[in-house]
Amino acid sequence: MTAAPTTALSSARPRTAAAPSAATRTVRYALHTTRMTVTNVMFMLFTIAMPVGMYLLFGMMFGDQGGGDAQGMIMVNMAAYGGLGAAVTAGTQIQEDQRSGFLRQLIVAGLSPRSFLVGSVMAASAVIVPALLAVGVVGIASGVEVSVATFLATIAVLWLGLLPTILIGIVLGMVLKGGTAMAGGVITMMAMAIFGGLWMPLEMFPGWMQQIGHAIPTYWISQLGTWSLQGGEVPVTGLLVIGAWTLGLGVLCAVSLRRAVGLTRR
Repeated sequence: MTAAPTTALSSARPRTAAAPSAATRTVRYALHTTRMTVTNVMFMLFTIAMPVGMYLLFGMMFGDQGGGDAQGMIMVNMAAYGGLGAAVTAGTQIQEDQRSGFLRQLIVAGLSPRSFLVGSVMAASAVIVPALLAVGVVGIASGVEVSVATFLATIAVLWLGLLPTILIGIVLGMVLKGGTAMAGGVITMMAMAIFGGLWMPLEMFPGWMQQIGHAIPTYWISQLGTWSLQGGEVPVTGLLVIGAWTLGLGVLCAVSLRRAVGLTRR
């Protein structure tokens, strides 16, 4: 006799919405961060207008060397430089999340440190693409002869190779405080561009600078991009160097983020 009313009451109770999964939280955070970054006018000008302008300048000065091959190398280097700036700068934005208390809100809302790190990498990876494409499109428009397939492969190689530079930005954002993170990012980016031979051929520098250049990822990002564009032997050493940096920085990011989350929860 009482079963029917009980069943009716239980069915009338409002159901609690299921909590979003970790993957959903990660994607939402990545989309939010990407949207905030690409709407920053100064950021987009810095990561697109500057490398495009430098490509046009260097291309006008040195593009005719090597039977025109130099033009393609300059395009690769300036695309890598634009991507480097976007990667490091986007990575350091994590400091703003800490300073504003947004990181604390995310942790309280259930975003795990792993999801936070993955979302940050995804967002930074997304904002790299406009810088790479902008320089590449201007390069083709100004005379770099390349097939569509080779062009897309070169962009993809540069995009993948820039992963450790994203992690460098995140580490700086975790370790440095306030405006120091942004300043540290700019200094690091300039140093990696110079020692990596993105502005001038590394062979023009003293031997000790060349040794440093061969040990950092930016030099090999350029070499892999040039290999993808012009062919030749695969720079296996570059793959090993980039892989080692990615692994080491990944561990450092995890440790730094765990420490930051611990401080946030206090």
